[in-house]
Amino acid sequence: MTGDGRSPGFGLPPGLYRDPAHGKVAGVCAGLGAYFQVQPKFIRIAAVVGSLFGFFPLIAGLYVLLTMILPVRSEGVAVDDRQWPRPTVDDLTRRFDSLDRRLARMEELVISEDFRLRQKFRDL
Repeated sequence: MTGDGRSPGFGLPPGLYRDPAHGKVAGVCAGLGAYFQVQPKFIRIAAVVGSLFGFFPLIAGLYVLLTMILPVRSEGVAVDDRQWPRPTVDDLTRRFDSLDRRLARMEELVISEDFRLRQKFRDL
């Protein structure tokens, strides 16, 4: 992990790491749980259920790969240090609010009497 909290190499998003101190095997599920802000036990349960449904080779391979490429969490980095997606979510919220307002204005225009009157004049 670099000094500014970013994961080195491999194009990994900031805040993605493995956390062996809170993990059971190599800390991959604990790191993913911290990254996605869910309890690691849910990720572990999903991995076990996926393995029971025939995805064991894929899950085991992915776990080994993540163990090799994910950096280990430094003790100085808080578990909730991940802040990079928040501007994206806020930006999407603003865009959807803007679209909602535009759609409401269009609905008002289409159902208004003025719209019908202009349409009749255009048809003449």
